[in-house]
Amino acid sequence: MLNSRKETKKVLNNPHRHSLVAGLKDLIDCGDQGTQEQISVLKAIALGIFKIPLETYNNLQSVSQHQLAKTVDEPFLRRRYIQLAIMLELCRHPKSQQQLSKLESAAELLGLKGDALTVCRNMIDSSALEATTDYIRRYEQYFLALQEQHGPETFNHEGSRQYDDLFFQTLDSFSSMSPGSLGREFFNFYERNGMRLPSRTSINPGYYVCHDMNHVIAGYEPTGIGEICLGAFKLSMNDSDANWMASMTNFLIHEAGVFKPGHSAQYEPVGADGDPFDGLKGQRGVMTLKGAPEMLADALERGSQCPMDFSTMDHIEMATIPLKEIREKYNVVPPIMGLADASIRW
Repeated sequence: MLNSRKETKKVLNNPHRHSLVAGLKDLIDCGDQGTQEQISVLKAIALGIFKIPLETYNNLQSVSQHQLAKTVDEPFLRRRYIQLAIMLELCRHPKSQQQLSKLESAAELLGLKGDALTVCRNMIDSSALEATTDYIRRYEQYFLALQEQHGPETFNHEGSRQYDDLFFQTLDSFSSMSPGSLGREFFNFYERNGMRLPSRTSINPGYYVCHDMNHVIAGYEPTGIGEICLGAFKLSMNDSDANWMASMTNFLIHEAGVFKPGHSAQYEPVGADGDPFDGLKGQRGVMTLKGAPEMLADALERGSQCPMDFSTMDHIEMATIPLKEIREKYNVVPPIMGLADASIRW
């Protein structure tokens, strides 16, 4: 695990931050300087995360991926660059073989590889069903690290954590906990969003308890941009492979529209014309919503300010503690407000 807070400070204070943004400018340029959506997201990242003044950003000339690789040699900076590059690649509609080639070249020059890059290649070379199936297979290996860490460490035949009766009884008791407590706020989160509390019949209940506890603490609702922001927040708080793949999942669902959460299965492929936005036929993603790029940058910034990782702690054990106290302990600062999308609950 990388010390994301410490490493993010390196990014903000690093003289190479201009090179990182200049490299991303080159990466999204497929003869069009990038799509309007990509330009908006990159601008928000440059100003919100790297703290580059607007005038400086506007005048910043792009640099090739070869030049970037010669300039940036710190492992964390290289990893964060590729993560941002993949996010931007997923914001291009329709997909571009030219941009994918640039992304793969950058990864090779920086000495990086991994599941996320393979997923991007599959989105061009494979059908939606094939890409979805492959992604789920890759993502499943991280489920255990993303499940609620509560109770005895017993596992079922599939390798997932198994929870006892007390676990589910505690979930059912959340509705009667003190107002403002983490447990009560968790119950309120489910109630206002029309969802049922996880139970023994739920698919991966420990995964969703952990995931939604993070929604409550970070202050993001389960909307498209809320999911993307939560993934970015957790990634910046703890740059683990599990958090990176979880963040990718949010982008693939709500930005790329390759697959969607399922009811009878974990995920269901959307298909070539599928899109989270009805009627847009895959031509638009959630990052085109007003204020979405700024929310993404703010989420990455907020996560970096947490001195400890709360994402995989025993949330059930802390359910009676006021949410306000938990946020203070982990320095979860308020998100930016006043955006069109009602995805923040603070």
